[in-house]
Amino acid sequence: MAEAQSFKRACTCLGLGRYLYYFRGTWVDLDEHKRPKSVPQLAGWATPNGWRQGLRPRYACGEEEAKPASVGDGGNPQRNENERTGSGSVLREIERMETVVGRRMYRGLMKSVARVWNPTDIRETELQEKVLTHLQVAERGLLRARAARDKAGVETFAAVLASLRLSSLDQVDNLKTLEKIVAALEAGFRT
Repeated sequence: MAEAQSFKRACTCLGLGRYLYYFRGTWVDLDEHKRPKSVPQLAGWATPNGWRQGLRPRYACGEEEAKPASVGDGGNPQRNENERTGSGSVLREIERMETVVGRRMYRGLMKSVARVWNPTDIRETELQEKVLTHLQVAERGLLRARAARDKAGVETFAAVLASLRLSSLDQVDNLKTLEKIVAALEAGFRT
């Protein structure tokens, strides 16, 4: 066991070993033959160009990724951080939404929209904004579902959840299921 660990630590000095040691995982959809539908993108630090620019992997303990070497940034490390990860405020808002929409919905949307577990792994600003939009839609949908539950009554609510093989709203992990719940509940108290 100790030999394997020491070999793993020694390999982190080399390209592939470093990549395997710090790799956090990404979601990849498979086709019917169990082959990837699309090629996953390497993290910036895993490419030779990214490494030369000073990008470094996150550490296993969850520490922040080392900032890239400053090249003509006037000593402003915050500018480099924002350029690399997009808007920091969008990432903070995405992270905050986990407590708002619940862990299961949060993880489900992160997986389906961005194919990542951690919002800091989303490099493209457009994708960050898309994830945030989906989370905000989920927040509104959950508020609407709770209001409809209160109007329709507990029995109707329990019947709707049972028809979808759920026992609570906390088990919902996608917007389509949430939409079905809201539509069924609202149809129940309109009639």
